[in-house]
Amino acid sequence: MPKKSQPPILKSLAELYQQERPKIKPAYPYDRKTDKINLPNEIIADLKFLLLAGNKVVAVQRMAELTGAGLRMSNDYVDALLR
Repeated sequence: MPKKSQPPILKSLAELYQQERPKIKPAYPYDRKTDKINLPNEIIADLKFLLLAGNKVVAVQRMAELTGAGLRMSNDYVDALLR
């Protein structure tokens, strides 16, 4: 997915989130050079289940924890699962 430009406030919030969130090694790190995320089918199914249950916020948080991606990238990925 191509990167989208973000308003300055969202950029500031994303940077603050990166600084404050716990530093853990992600189970499925995303490729920072290409911004590609590769997840096993079981994880994708879990994320879709969360979305169908109306838990988009939890799905985005789980995505960020599993991949180490920022909130914006995680949100974009989860939104793409809805299509």
